[in-house]
Amino acid sequence: MEITLIIGLVGALVMFAGDMTLYYSKNDYKNDGTLNPVIEIMKAVSTKRLYIGGIIGPIAASLYCAGYYHLVRIADAAHTKIGFVLFIINSIGIILGGAYHSHCANLGLIGRHDEKSLDEVIKFLSFQKKVAFGIQAVGFIGMAVMIVLGWTILPRWMILLTPLAMVFLTPLVRKLPKGLHMIICGGWTNLISVIYYAAAIICLAVK
Repeated sequence: MEITLIIGLVGALVMFAGDMTLYYSKNDYKNDGTLNPVIEIMKAVSTKRLYIGGIIGPIAASLYCAGYYHLVRIADAAHTKIGFVLFIINSIGIILGGAYHSHCANLGLIGRHDEKSLDEVIKFLSFQKKVAFGIQAVGFIGMAVMIVLGWTILPRWMILLTPLAMVFLTPLVRKLPKGLHMIICGGWTNLISVIYYAAAIICLAVK
């Protein structure tokens, strides 16, 4: 079993825990396409939760980076260089994502005191999110291509459980009932990686 897959799984679980620490609420939230519902939750949670949730971002991103090295390890001999390029791309994306996660704590900290300053923070975070997710999308596409073309030791059907494929289930996840919606939709960007890593670990374990 490839140890980098296990590290990646831990990274995804830690980042998910960071999400829940920042904005989990038993009252859930409604998706309106903005950060406002989550901001309202974070305004009300304790500063200790925000501190802990924010600091988890960079830690989880570091684990994610180590996990992405699996793309080099599972690639066949002819495509290890492509795997390395995708490792770098995905790592840059998640480093930016970890920073985005960390900065989200400011939404709750500043939001309870200064709405005008909060607007500026939201503008920056929106830009940062677009850059991070854009880079990550390139990495996920590359990952899926490697798998479906048979350039890795993973079976081709694993493409169905890659983050690229799982992200298309987002509209369905948003319709989950209260409670499940808060946990699954609230942490979906990391849960898709949890699913992928867990499936890859199982695949290699039973080969």
